[in-house]
Amino acid sequence: MTETTKKSSVTQLFWVQVALNFIVVAILIACGALLTFRVMGEEYGQWTVVGFIATVFFAFIVFLPAGTLFASRAEFAKGKVEVREDERTGARAPIPNPLLKTAPLGVAFAALGTAIAYALVYGAGWLPSPLVTTLVSFLFVVPYAILVRLNIYRDIEGLAAQGAFRATAVTSKMRHIWMTYIIPNVIFQAIINLPLGYRGFSHAASLIPDNAAGIVPAAALAPDFAITFMFVCSFTFLAVMAHTASDMYEGEMSYSGKARGINGFLFFILILLMGVGLGVVFAVVPPIAGVEAVPFGAAMVLKFLVVCLSAYVACRLGVGWMGKKFNDAVAEKMAAAH
Repeated sequence: MTETTKKSSVTQLFWVQVALNFIVVAILIACGALLTFRVMGEEYGQWTVVGFIATVFFAFIVFLPAGTLFASRAEFAKGKVEVREDERTGARAPIPNPLLKTAPLGVAFAALGTAIAYALVYGAGWLPSPLVTTLVSFLFVVPYAILVRLNIYRDIEGLAAQGAFRATAVTSKMRHIWMTYIIPNVIFQAIINLPLGYRGFSHAASLIPDNAAGIVPAAALAPDFAITFMFVCSFTFLAVMAHTASDMYEGEMSYSGKARGINGFLFFILILLMGVGLGVVFAVVPPIAGVEAVPFGAAMVLKFLVVCLSAYVACRLGVGWMGKKFNDAVAEKMAAAH
């Protein structure tokens, strides 16, 4: 079997990426639905249904297509993809900024989907069950797949035409990391986690009799923040790996260190341990400080700060780890060539 026949086409890459991302996101949505409709209290209303659907649509329709394009670039950089004759678009360079390219139409799709859900729930008086709500939110995959398909052929062909290490290097690596890695991931994760935090803290506050002040038990913070850190940091770490591989293959960034990349599973263990540590801090410090409850607004601010911390840590770990791994792969390839 030749090297060419081992490579997948862009069309095959498209379907594989859409299928894999749908499976991963469907699991995340199902877990979010379990938290929203069961763990955080079985009582729910129209606002909860519309909010859940809107959260899924604005998170995954807006941000996931760009992540898929970066993951597809990483697959091409590994030599697993080729552009076939019937897939050519004439592109000579990849899409300059996949997020800016896909996000505007993604926002429009998400807004339209949310408006339809709002009209059905509030206009028609429909209150779907948690299962139906979850299945409706799975429809994100349709506009998501459309956005990926509209861009993946031009992007991969442009990357192939441009070749490796041909892009202009960024003037400031730190600014690049903040603007294209950290800030977009903070926004993405905030869209997902703040509504979950609102639902969870509202439920915890409702368990306090005559809670007119709307305070949240301090004991509710520790498990919420620990789980948030583990989820956000792990998911973001995976996304940043593909983004970094793409940037390094193009030549926008490079890694100057000489250390070798450790096993990736060790990083996930480290992330879990950091999440546990954060939970322990919020479980131990409030009782020592004599804090039994916090205002609802303060709980939400702390939740957002945990999201920011998680995304920042994941981006720095992901860039550093993939930089080392990329250098290792290049070094091995050069050694094999000689």
